[in-house]
Amino acid sequence: MPSAPHVTIGLPTHNGEPFLAAALESLLAQDHPDFEIVVSDNASTDATPAILRSFAERDPRIRIDRSEAILTAAANFNRVFEAARGPYFMWAADDDLWDAAYVRRCVEALEARPIAVMACTGIRFIDPSGAPRDIDLGRYDNPDLSSRSVVERVRRLLRRGGWYQVYGVARTAALQQTHLFQDVYGPDVVVVLELALLGPILKVPEPLFSYRQYPDRTERTRVDRQGGVGDAGTVAAVRMTRLQESLSEAVRRSALSAPLRIRLVAEILRAVFLDDTPIGGVARREIETRIRQARRDLDLSAYAKFSALKWVVAARAAPAASRRLATRVRRGAGRIRRGAGRIRRRLR
Repeated sequence: MPSAPHVTIGLPTHNGEPFLAAALESLLAQDHPDFEIVVSDNASTDATPAILRSFAERDPRIRIDRSEAILTAAANFNRVFEAARGPYFMWAADDDLWDAAYVRRCVEALEARPIAVMACTGIRFIDPSGAPRDIDLGRYDNPDLSSRSVVERVRRLLRRGGWYQVYGVARTAALQQTHLFQDVYGPDVVVVLELALLGPILKVPEPLFSYRQYPDRTERTRVDRQGGVGDAGTVAAVRMTRLQESLSEAVRRSALSAPLRIRLVAEILRAVFLDDTPIGGVARREIETRIRQARRDLDLSAYAKFSALKWVVAARAAPAASRRLATRVRRGAGRIRRGAGRIRRRLR
């Protein structure tokens, strides 16, 4: 076995034929002097295996691991990380592109600040043809999560409409302290949050990463495609409230102090349900669906939570004086108590 490389680039793929060759060429052109590329081919049925063989035959930095049985998206992402041998690791999608300096600049940033756990760069968004897309970078570019304050890092992370730091360069030791990709909605977001709980995530300001977007496909579907099957926790009608639950659970199981965990969960609830964030509007529209599901499933805890959120959101949105606000809250509390009573009676 050759000596461990400085950086392992992990590329999960499933039927990646359309853009795989371009992605591999872009990665092989990195000017960092010491890296390898580990590809997990998730039972591809198109020309992906042939493309990978042709690249591996001419460049020893490529290692291929093929699964004959199809894996979940989470399992395929984790599989390439398990092959990491060096101090730095980077996930790469099979349809993105990187400037030649991408890996080197991220590693340099990390080595200049030892407490940081990951580094990424600014983003360009491209369409399937490779042409630039006009995207509001103020809402969708990678945020600067370099603050020493974990509260500030979480607050900034949750006020973006997309989460692309997962494709940055991370310290392998830091990723080993996370739960990696899980079979939940938005596993990439949960990984980034877990890293942000551990330490700063740096941003090289130059846009050295070209992220390919598909107008007819959601971001979560794009992640799923690289694994071949959808995430087990994905429920289309309630995706953002499911994400909130996964993020809150990641905070609760962290090693942070209890008061800090409570504060961070409150930050998540505020960003998802109360503030004007890109995910807030979607999550608020899902509340009624979650209430109906809780009634159907006789889930008293979920019913109480989402019923309370419904009235808090309504009260906050109303331009009423404090007296009207208090009246709405009292009425909402009464309705929650009556609904909870009905569920308890059905459970007897």
